[in-house]
Amino acid sequence: MVLVRRKKYGINYYQKWFCDRIDPLDAFKFVVYRQVSRKARSFCFREEPFYTIIIDLRSDLEKIFEGFTKETQYEIRRAERDGIKVRTCNEDGKFVEFFNSFARKRNLVQTTRDKIDSLSGNKLITEAQLDEQTLVFHLYICDGKIARLLYSATRIDAVVAKSVVGRANRFLHYEDIRYFKEHGYETYDLGGYAKDTQDPKLQGINTFKESFGGTIVEQYNYYSPLYKLAMKFGKGD
Repeated sequence: MVLVRRKKYGINYYQKWFCDRIDPLDAFKFVVYRQVSRKARSFCFREEPFYTIIIDLRSDLEKIFEGFTKETQYEIRRAERDGIKVRTCNEDGKFVEFFNSFARKRNLVQTTRDKIDSLSGNKLITEAQLDEQTLVFHLYICDGKIARLLYSATRIDAVVAKSVVGRANRFLHYEDIRYFKEHGYETYDLGGYAKDTQDPKLQGINTFKESFGGTIVEQYNYYSPLYKLAMKFGKGD
């Protein structure tokens, strides 16, 4: 379980990740349980289904790679030949700046240094570079067994070809999978799946995630009444 605490307007907000049960006393706090693996006794919590794609890291790396689509396998091999390098990164400020630049161009919600800092020792940032230029960043929330992609950002400009950035993104996913497997993790979570969506953009993201194989699973988010009320007024995370 990962506990994330943030303070806004003098109030403590809690996110509890990857739990298998709900504490009934949390009904009187600003709490959300994220990605509970199976239905739980929810008391007065609001239950919402959440879909994602997971990869079982207990399988052989070769078998995991074979589960990728042929195109993704090719792109990963090509990225390696092109000299794309990956590394873990502890530069939170650099990540926030890169992600927010990406988010502005894609009309996405930006993040803050406080949000990243609140993950404390339960995060890992990885980076893909070509000629020392950052092409892709990934940020994971981790509990020692589950590595869940929380943020992903790619370079968007006319300097680097979109195809090169796309290859770098696939290659970074593969190297992240390798890293987490080598460090004893059991599950690689691609960070959500828009089930039955009719939105072309979300369909494209689904297709990208499906190209890594894995299994689509249904999980659950549970919101306390106070947390749900805060979200209604734009104060929850």
